[in-house]
Amino acid sequence: MILAGIVPGDPDWLLPSAIIGLVGILLAIWLNRRRLTSMAFATLLRIGGWTVLALCLVNPMWTSARPKNGANVLAVVADASRSHLVQAAAQTTRADQITALLDAGARTEPTGWLTRAEQDFELRRYLVSDRLTQVDHFGQVPFEGVASCLVTSLGQLRQRYEGQPLAGIILITDGNATDTEQPLSELAGLAPVFPVIPGETGDAPDLQISSVAVTQTAFDDAPVSLQVQGKVTNASGSNIRWTLCDPDGGEIQTVVQEASENTSVRFQHRPVGAGTVFYQVKASLLDSDGREVTNEATMVNNTRLVAVDRGIHPRRILYVSGRPNWEFKFLRRAVETDPQLEMIGLLRIARKEAKFDFRGREGERSNSLFRGFDPNEQQIVEEYDEPVMVRIGTRDDDELRGGFPEDAEELFRYDAIILDDIESDFFLADQLQLIYEFVSRRGGGLLMMGGQESFRQGEYDRTPVGELLPIDLSRSIPSPGGPTRMTLTRDGWLQPWVRLRNNEPDEEQRIASMPGFVTLNPVDGAKPGAVVMASVDDGQGNSWPALVVHRFGKGRAGALCIGDFWRWRLHEGREKLREAAMQTGPSTDQAPRIVAPGEKPDEDLSDHARASRQMMRWLVADVPRRLNVMVRPDASLGVGSVRLLAHVMGSDFEPREDADVRFVVTGPNGKSLEVSGKPTDDTPGAFEAVVAAADAGAWQVATTAVLPTDPDAPEEEPLKATTGWASQPDQDEMKSTVVNRSFLDQIAELSGGRVVEADELDDFISDFPTEKVAVVEIHSWQIWHQWWVYLTAVICFAGDWTLRRRRGLP
Repeated sequence: MILAGIVPGDPDWLLPSAIIGLVGILLAIWLNRRRLTSMAFATLLRIGGWTVLALCLVNPMWTSARPKNGANVLAVVADASRSHLVQAAAQTTRADQITALLDAGARTEPTGWLTRAEQDFELRRYLVSDRLTQVDHFGQVPFEGVASCLVTSLGQLRQRYEGQPLAGIILITDGNATDTEQPLSELAGLAPVFPVIPGETGDAPDLQISSVAVTQTAFDDAPVSLQVQGKVTNASGSNIRWTLCDPDGGEIQTVVQEASENTSVRFQHRPVGAGTVFYQVKASLLDSDGREVTNEATMVNNTRLVAVDRGIHPRRILYVSGRPNWEFKFLRRAVETDPQLEMIGLLRIARKEAKFDFRGREGERSNSLFRGFDPNEQQIVEEYDEPVMVRIGTRDDDELRGGFPEDAEELFRYDAIILDDIESDFFLADQLQLIYEFVSRRGGGLLMMGGQESFRQGEYDRTPVGELLPIDLSRSIPSPGGPTRMTLTRDGWLQPWVRLRNNEPDEEQRIASMPGFVTLNPVDGAKPGAVVMASVDDGQGNSWPALVVHRFGKGRAGALCIGDFWRWRLHEGREKLREAAMQTGPSTDQAPRIVAPGEKPDEDLSDHARASRQMMRWLVADVPRRLNVMVRPDASLGVGSVRLLAHVMGSDFEPREDADVRFVVTGPNGKSLEVSGKPTDDTPGAFEAVVAAADAGAWQVATTAVLPTDPDAPEEEPLKATTGWASQPDQDEMKSTVVNRSFLDQIAELSGGRVVEADELDDFISDFPTEKVAVVEIHSWQIWHQWWVYLTAVICFAGDWTLRRRRGLP
């Protein structure tokens, strides 16, 4: 039944009936006004009898609605995925419980719940695993599905029965869906869903890897961090052995910890190369004797393959300095072995050419200090009032030939800019504005380092560069009278790229070993929204900001107000020499290796170098590239299916929709497949392709984007990017061995249904809630024709007459 109640058969008599009833009530009260206290019950009986007769005038009818037989659809969906094969209570599996439930429902004697439902509804039977399949009868469900696409299947039912009388959906499942990334909001408007829980997990122990979150930080010792979340059931008193391995199974790190219901572990590692790196995370249960537990409910969910994208192209940093100094030497030495960083130097070695004519080569008529710059600009080459610049680390002879870039296409090739001891007058007004757009629009990073011509001393106040800096340059602040010591602020302690040690005592010791700094650009303070990461103090209670950062537009900017940061590296070298001189025995340190030209030097592992690398990595973190590739799993397209999404931008970092995008996908078996990217409908400059990665293992994709150029312009090199992902359908399906009741509650609440226990299913079908049934039959009968109505009126009047006669009243 959906609706049942009393309705008036003759609504035109509502008003007359009300008047007659009211007159009768008032008349009964008036006639007994002197005896209301003693004859109250008799008066109530008279009023009751009169009211019953007055109500009969409107012809009251009892009306009910019930589903019309065979006119409404009831969908019964059974989850046939292999996650039901785990052991449940009483040495049975949930697959056995579901099979028994379906067999019992199909019986005719006694009538099963499926047979009972077929009497009122048109029954549609479905099996769901990696896809939704309609069947004529359930029979022997195979339970071989490699996925549980519950959300996708419910969405398909909503679309399939849109505009049709779908009364409800009975969903028999454990709730462990593999397509939970699909938003549940897509199920809005779905018929009521009634999840049926087959049974809980038995007492078998189980350890599962719930999730692995990968983050990349600027921390030099371990830039890749893997946060592993696990869940343990029925294994109290056990231990967990977590192991991080390379793709070939080679052990990298092992951690043993006590087992708890929700446990987690963090791995930190420093990959050697660039590109896509794969890690394998393994988990094992250990008993009290340290032996591995082998009777888990399933061992499939004990391993996970994880992909980490580190990029194939190094981040390019443009260093601009007003004079040769130690800073560039040590910064470049710190990053020259880092495969993800590349520093290009543009150093001014003289403000103006000295007034003498020096010819370096026979037949050379121009100033040799300008050798390497554009030979066509002879007028500039012959002038004596131009700064003399030196380029270091350029890719070719054309890079930075004209000095600091004057157009966006040339400057936007870099990911970050470092300005060190260079005054604002060095730049043209358009170049200052270009730096501003480099940070705000292109999303690059800017770091200004201290010096006698930096910050306020370099007259950057009221310039575009001064506007994007995180410090206030409007006021002049007195400089400290002597050396200052650096300390980290509370915010600095919380940032991995500011610290060098992974624990507080070691970090405090490291800070205490730093030398005092003599040169400082004092500033009034940080701008609103900026964060002071480090400060310096003179030991007399005076402190000044030393390292200040903030987000600006799409990029970020930082200010290192210390002008002799290089002093730290010299101090470390001097201390190392002192320690070597004090050794009485043979030195255990490896002697410095002489590096031949073109040979890769050894990595600088000093604290100054590590701090410099971390600062450079922070500077280029999240800087967009011209070609960005993302992998988005889409279970609605099939097991292991993913969408490859490429965002293409031009040299001005505006979206380009005319690119030719190609994806070359390589599977675990080494075979490659080329797929063309098609423009998306909603995002400019975005191209996508769909790949079915059903095979388990590591998948990689190399993306190439070719942009058309003008016929007269030089041909532009194709944009390239790589990424990868791990396809693990078995691990996704067997990720959990317990019933996900919270997920089922969420679906039921969203659709207007409720969760039903398996032993309640027969009673539930008998009283099926059909409030949303579209096709119903109306059944009604007249109440006033029933014998009990007249009996009620007779009893009321007879009771009143009896009470009155007993008192001798007429």
